[in-house]
Amino acid sequence: MNRWIVGNTLLTLALGLLWTQSASAAELWVTNQLSNTISIIDTEMLAAVITIPSGGREPHNITFSPNGKEAWVTHVGSNTISIIDTVTREVTTTLPGGTRTHAVTFSPSGKLAHITNPGSNDLWIIDVPTRKVVERISVGKGPQLLLFSKDGTRAFLSLSGDEEVWVLDAATHKTLATIPTGKDAMGLGLGSDGRYLYITTGAENRVIVIETASLKEVKSIETGFDTHGLAVSTDGRFVYVANRGSNTLSVIETGAHTLVRSIPTGKSPDMVALSPNNRQIYLTNRGDDSISVIDTATAQVRAVIPVGRAPHGIALRH
Repeated sequence: MNRWIVGNTLLTLALGLLWTQSASAAELWVTNQLSNTISIIDTEMLAAVITIPSGGREPHNITFSPNGKEAWVTHVGSNTISIIDTVTREVTTTLPGGTRTHAVTFSPSGKLAHITNPGSNDLWIIDVPTRKVVERISVGKGPQLLLFSKDGTRAFLSLSGDEEVWVLDAATHKTLATIPTGKDAMGLGLGSDGRYLYITTGAENRVIVIETASLKEVKSIETGFDTHGLAVSTDGRFVYVANRGSNTLSVIETGAHTLVRSIPTGKSPDMVALSPNNRQIYLTNRGDDSISVIDTATAQVRAVIPVGRAPHGIALRH
């Protein structure tokens, strides 16, 4: 038998055994947009241990249901949402979405899924138990991401084409207010106490800080070029921002809302996730088909994990 085949078979079996032994480790799921696949990474081994079909064309973002039993994957190429069983890792349902189906956000109750569609400029509301669309809401240009307030009464919707974030009533989905942001509003994050909202503006190379009570801008922080995804640490001390144009990760300290560090990454970093203990940052590098794992204490890259082509969306299951 070919030695190469034997060697690779043994390596696959070894990885499978090690993954079984580290079953308590958190899993990192990554959408590979040009491979139409999802890489599943063991966060203890720091290796991609399995690759599965995404169920559509150009998988973009991925969101786990509140109970962790399902992964909802949006596809900007096929305008669909794949629902994947996280135990069997098989697609159980494929739902139609709007044009350029972008991202999924679950309501605080977990009963509704909110789908942003930047190509058709609308927001779809899906009843999770029945999988039926219960409402289609026309919004502004280029809806990107939706984020609920800490108390669950409001939702913030970034609109890259209108250079705004809309504030919606979480129950009625009516627009309560609009927040000017500058060009290319995209990433959204809330501090641990919900007092401040952080917004990336890619064409402005900045993060805008909004006080959620007054909806007024309190700070504009210059980061790297083409800011995109962001993540806020669970203790609320830091905001981590991916800069696609400068291949860096900006670290913002939230006490004074100041940029404290810039960390080199792979090419064209897109989206950011944090480990539950805030010790590791995971970053998709669309330009070189990899995930950077960064130690938050040392600000050093701990590992670079090869994945599929053009990785974008990233989510942690634990």
